[in-house]
Amino acid sequence: MSSDSPVSSSADRPGDQTRTSLIMAGMRLFGGKGFDATSTREIAAAANANIASIAYHFGGKGGLRLACAEMVARRIQGVATPILNAVDPGDDPRAAQAMFERVIMGVTDFMLGQAEAHDIAGFLVRELGGAGVVFDKVYADFILPVHRNLCVLLGLATGQDPESDLIRLGTFSIAGQVVYFRIGHAVVNRRMQWQVAGPAEIESIKSVILSNIRAFVATNQKPVP
Repeated sequence: MSSDSPVSSSADRPGDQTRTSLIMAGMRLFGGKGFDATSTREIAAAANANIASIAYHFGGKGGLRLACAEMVARRIQGVATPILNAVDPGDDPRAAQAMFERVIMGVTDFMLGQAEAHDIAGFLVRELGGAGVVFDKVYADFILPVHRNLCVLLGLATGQDPESDLIRLGTFSIAGQVVYFRIGHAVVNRRMQWQVAGPAEIESIKSVILSNIRAFVATNQKPVP
């Protein structure tokens, strides 16, 4: 977020800038080529950094990979967590549904509207394709807590058990739409005959996802006694 006047911070220090550049380069290359196929030399070149800086900041390529996972979790949690913490829906199904919708719409805005989200999605798809230390970290630090919170909201909105198969799978299916529109953007743009998914196109996508959320709630809502 920008401000009207420059503010000094630790992020302005050259060492921190190098660290951030290495994380961004690593995330892009790991997502595009895979961890094993990416060399430290490639990462350093993409980050315009000295190859020794990878060992200095992260202890090696494996440490950089974990740092990429931590950054991805922080970025998406930074979108979802403030909304989840903003209001307590109590026992109100409508309030719970509204919160669920706001989280999904916020994540959609981020994933489709921010340039860095392309690399984030690529990294996530690649790293979540198989078990390992990065999978475990992303799952424990990001996927599980956010998914549980969303299941609580969707369960309250429908009157269903939040840990039921229906609600857990329903939450995955809804969130999965957002991921598809990010990783499948080239297919979507060509089929829709869009040159690019700009603000108007993103609003159209959000409208469809929102309709799908409401259809899921209406279809699976328990009747009020």
